[in-house]
Amino acid sequence: QASLNLEGRFNLEQLYNKFTYLKNVNKRFAKSSSSSNKKIKPKRFTRTMQLKKDTTLVITHNLKTKKVKIVAADTKNRPFAVKSRIIDNNKVEILTRGEQNIKFTITEILNDEKNIWTEIGEHATRFAMMVRNVNLRYRTTNGLSLPQFMPEIGDIFGQSTHYDVMAPGLDFAFGFTDESYINKVKERGWLLCDETQTSPAIFSKTSEFNLEIGLEPLRGLKITLTNNRTDNRTNQIQFMYNDMNTIYSGSYTKTHCAIATALRGSSSEDGYNSGAFNKFLENIPSIRNRVESQYAGKNYPSTGFMINHGLAGQPFNAENGGAGESSSDVLIPAFVAAYSGFNPDKVSLNPFPGLADILPNWRVTYDGLIQIGKIRKIFKSFVLSHAYQCTYSVGSFTSYSDWISIGNGLGFTQDQLTQNPVPSSPFKISSVVITEKFAPLIGVSATMKNNISFNAEYRDARTLTLNSDAGQVVEANSKSFVFGAGYKFVNFNSFLKIKSSQKGVSNDLTLNLECNMSNNNALIRKI
Repeated sequence: QASLNLEGRFNLEQLYNKFTYLKNVNKRFAKSSSSSNKKIKPKRFTRTMQLKKDTTLVITHNLKTKKVKIVAADTKNRPFAVKSRIIDNNKVEILTRGEQNIKFTITEILNDEKNIWTEIGEHATRFAMMVRNVNLRYRTTNGLSLPQFMPEIGDIFGQSTHYDVMAPGLDFAFGFTDESYINKVKERGWLLCDETQTSPAIFSKTSEFNLEIGLEPLRGLKITLTNNRTDNRTNQIQFMYNDMNTIYSGSYTKTHCAIATALRGSSSEDGYNSGAFNKFLENIPSIRNRVESQYAGKNYPSTGFMINHGLAGQPFNAENGGAGESSSDVLIPAFVAAYSGFNPDKVSLNPFPGLADILPNWRVTYDGLIQIGKIRKIFKSFVLSHAYQCTYSVGSFTSYSDWISIGNGLGFTQDQLTQNPVPSSPFKISSVVITEKFAPLIGVSATMKNNISFNAEYRDARTLTLNSDAGQVVEANSKSFVFGAGYKFVNFNSFLKIKSSQKGVSNDLTLNLECNMSNNNALIRKI
């Protein structure tokens, strides 16, 4: 068995801050409204000095800026006009000459005013930096269990050189093998291949992919995108027979998006009519034609049940037996396209889509409303939330025992009525499920200054199950409203006048009340 784990965490905000301009933009938009509303007092230098009659006067103010304003007044606090020159960040030169005692006030100029193009540029730059962090994880595990090795294969240390090479080999020892390893060792005569021993070789592979992206397009608006895919496969290979029949099994799940048909109910007034289900029925002929088009130009196989069959080796002809409209190869793509809002001419025909077909789920929170008006004086926190979760999954599947491959995942099984070959994938999938949740569709959570808190959420969920064996679609829907309130007693031990041996420790008491009202229903639609 071999396992490969790749994991990466990328804090892009730290990368942006490597550049001075980007760092200043981040610093500006990272300020809270309360801190940004506080006026920053400019630094000031004040001193009374006597002008010089025969030379200029140099004043060292140490304000560390060339942007300063110089104001002069005489001993009676009347304005006195002077000419000046900036020397550097800490010095100015008074060009006016005389013998008067003058009070100089040098004030730092805070340049908070920005022109429209600067504002547009900084807002556009901050928006372009919306991707704040990325977390990536990929894990794959391969395993091979192979019985019936010859007695000479391996020793106490796992390897032997009886066959002039190390057997069973370092690739087997370290788990770097696939199904081709079985053919290799069989050709080398390392296996007994006793047909009375029917324990198969078992090759298993599990791959997991997780990608999480954190976005913050606006201050206070945070979006988390989640992408997941898990694929478990187990192949049982009957290597002791010449045709090496393989039985496939496993499970599959990925994040999906079916929001195009979400939030749509049905009523008894129109006979529980469903536009998505009607579209599903319309998609079936189109998907069947796409499945059959994959076999154009292909020939029927000549092995397995096709030995001595009249169609063996002949070009494929749908009139001899085409893709069945009730087969999972046709129903699954039609189902996914209809309930996900996809184009039936472009939806993947593979029931186990790859990484490119992963669709993100998301969670959105916004706490910027507290910066508006006098809301901050009433609430400690005020957060709006929204979340969308959707998965497409194949709970479990097996394979057809009589399936014959013609390459690229295409093949044929035998029609039990006509005994003719019909196009089919090797997978016998009884059901697939699309699970969708708005958790919540919209939610609000707030805590007031007096420690009273409340939250309210509206949730909507549905589970769509296609059962190809039973020829039906089950739609389970749930709508709920959740309301909660609470109060926090700060320093509860003092409230009860309980003395504590630990000074400085505050024992708080929080009381919460939550109410949930929900409406659940399920419909079974026959195909």
